[in-house]
Amino acid sequence: MDDSLITVRVPKELKEQMKRAKVNWSEELREAILARLETNQRRKADEDLERIVASVRPGFDSLQAIREARKHG
Repeated sequence: MDDSLITVRVPKELKEQMKRAKVNWSEELREAILARLETNQRRKADEDLERIVASVRPGFDSLQAIREARKHG
Protein backbone atom coordinates (compact mmCIF):
# COMPACT_ATOMS: atom_id res chain seq x y z
CA MET A 1 0.00 0.00 0.00
CA ASP A 2 1.38 3.39 -0.99
CA ASP A 3 0.21 5.63 1.86
CA SER A 4 0.99 9.24 2.59
CA LEU A 5 1.32 10.69 6.05
CA ILE A 6 -0.51 13.79 7.19
CA THR A 7 -0.24 15.50 10.55
CA VAL A 8 -2.99 17.23 12.48
CA ARG A 9 -2.38 19.51 15.43
CA VAL A 10 -4.90 19.47 18.25
CA PRO A 11 -4.88 21.08 21.69
CA LYS A 12 -3.42 18.93 24.47
CA GLU A 13 -6.79 18.66 26.22
CA LEU A 14 -8.35 17.30 23.05
CA LYS A 15 -5.51 14.80 22.61
CA GLU A 16 -6.08 13.51 26.15
CA GLN A 17 -9.80 13.11 25.48
CA MET A 18 -8.98 11.25 22.28
CA LYS A 19 -6.69 8.85 24.17
CA ARG A 20 -9.40 8.12 26.72
CA ALA A 21 -11.96 7.46 23.99
CA LYS A 22 -9.97 4.50 22.65
CA VAL A 23 -11.03 5.17 19.06
CA ASN A 24 -9.06 4.38 15.92
CA TRP A 25 -8.63 8.04 15.00
CA SER A 26 -6.75 7.31 11.79
CA GLU A 27 -9.70 5.35 10.47
CA GLU A 28 -12.17 7.99 11.72
CA LEU A 29 -10.24 10.72 9.90
CA ARG A 30 -9.95 8.67 6.69
CA GLU A 31 -13.72 8.14 6.70
CA ALA A 32 -14.38 11.83 7.39
CA ILE A 33 -12.04 12.87 4.56
CA LEU A 34 -13.71 10.45 2.13
CA ALA A 35 -17.16 11.68 3.14
CA ARG A 36 -16.13 15.30 2.57
CA LEU A 37 -14.63 14.47 -0.83
CA GLU A 38 -17.84 12.69 -1.86
CA THR A 39 -19.87 15.71 -0.74
CA ASN A 40 -17.63 18.02 -2.74
CA GLN A 41 -17.91 15.79 -5.84
CA ARG A 42 -21.71 15.72 -5.53
CA ARG A 43 -21.81 19.49 -5.13
CA LYS A 44 -19.66 19.97 -8.23
CA ALA A 45 -21.82 17.55 -10.22
CA ASP A 46 -24.93 19.46 -9.11
CA GLU A 47 -23.34 22.77 -10.18
CA ASP A 48 -22.35 21.28 -13.55
CA LEU A 49 -25.88 19.96 -14.07
CA GLU A 50 -27.39 23.33 -13.16
CA ARG A 51 -25.11 25.04 -15.71
CA ILE A 52 -26.13 22.55 -18.39
CA VAL A 53 -29.84 22.91 -17.62
CA ALA A 54 -29.55 26.71 -17.61
CA SER A 55 -27.88 26.62 -21.03
CA VAL A 56 -30.70 24.64 -22.65
CA ARG A 57 -33.02 26.97 -24.51
CA PRO A 58 -36.75 26.92 -23.79
CA GLY A 59 -38.65 24.58 -26.06
CA PHE A 60 -35.61 22.36 -26.59
CA ASP A 61 -36.67 18.84 -27.58
CA SER A 62 -34.13 16.44 -26.11
CA LEU A 63 -35.68 13.44 -27.85
CA GLN A 64 -35.33 15.14 -31.20
CA ALA A 65 -31.73 16.10 -30.41
CA ILE A 66 -30.90 12.47 -29.54
CA ARG A 67 -32.47 11.25 -32.78
CA GLU A 68 -30.48 13.80 -34.78
CA ALA A 69 -27.24 12.89 -33.01
CA ARG A 70 -27.80 9.18 -33.72
CA LYS A 71 -28.70 9.86 -37.33
CA HIS A 72 -25.50 11.85 -37.90
CA GLY A 73 -23.31 9.42 -36.00
